[in-house]
Amino acid sequence: MTEVTPGINLIKIPLPGRNILTGYVNIYLVKGGNGCLLIDAGWSSKQALESLQSQLSEIGTRFEDISQIVATHFHPDHYSLAGKLRELSQAKIAMHRVERSLLEPYAEMAKIMQQGIEWLRINGMPVEELTRLVNQMRAANPEMMEFARFVLPDTALDGGEVISAGPFTFKVLWTPGHSPGHICLYEPERKILISGDHILPTITPVIELHPRSGDNPLDDYLNSLDAMRSLDVRLVLPGHGSPFSDLQSRIEQIIRHHKQRNEAILKAVEAKPKTAYQIANGIPWMLEMGGVRWQELAPGDRTMAVSETLAHLESMRFGGKVNKSYQDGIIYYQAV
Repeated sequence: MTEVTPGINLIKIPLPGRNILTGYVNIYLVKGGNGCLLIDAGWSSKQALESLQSQLSEIGTRFEDISQIVATHFHPDHYSLAGKLRELSQAKIAMHRVERSLLEPYAEMAKIMQQGIEWLRINGMPVEELTRLVNQMRAANPEMMEFARFVLPDTALDGGEVISAGPFTFKVLWTPGHSPGHICLYEPERKILISGDHILPTITPVIELHPRSGDNPLDDYLNSLDAMRSLDVRLVLPGHGSPFSDLQSRIEQIIRHHKQRNEAILKAVEAKPKTAYQIANGIPWMLEMGGVRWQELAPGDRTMAVSETLAHLESMRFGGKVNKSYQDGIIYYQAV
């Protein structure tokens, strides 16, 4: 538990299994006179709940003191503990309307998993490798495959709302990209931005194209990022990693990363059509960590690499830089 600024405490909640984001997700407790505001909730596990309870007790806070829970997005590391916390605290949960609509299909997790496997197959991943990757992920981190305990929020947000807690007045900013209904919270008087996974200090947020991402998530993300340029921010509180101050510099770094990724992908499809899987195989990943080859990626990171490659390809297709074609039920891309 760390008080990052008077009245706002950073709580680090452990994540299961291997995680490139240091194994923790950040949630934030904002002290209020009529109850506390919790921004994000963490992963639904006994370890996470015990860790949260222990850290709250350090500042004399109980679950019952939490009156509001606001989710930046519905990904399980940020949201799946929210249902249990609502039981313990009677807090009201809020998230963006688009994000709420994405929760309901997750009641049928087996169907969602099968859709994801088929999505990777039509984008070039061989069936044998798909089967092997899924089995490896299940064996290495069985708890990561559950995606359990999602609950519907009490309030659906649209962006532009104001959420108050004690002396803080946060404006809800809709920032699609990492997830279609992702939101950030901005406190203009104190110049604080709670950024979720929209802007991270050292790792570029994952922007994927998949059946529930929207048609062009990378352009959505870059447009959301560009809108942040006008904000007067002295402190950014991210969903992973440490708080930081130079928002504008970090925005430029992330935009530069995506331009470089576009260049690498465009070069890969100059000579002949390729699938997203073939392209992902041939470009370096995790550049912020020194860069690793496809063969060095963990199973779950390989599936994300294909989906990230697709986000870039579709962005460039909308921009007229690549064409999309089908051959024997498999999708190919080539530079124009």
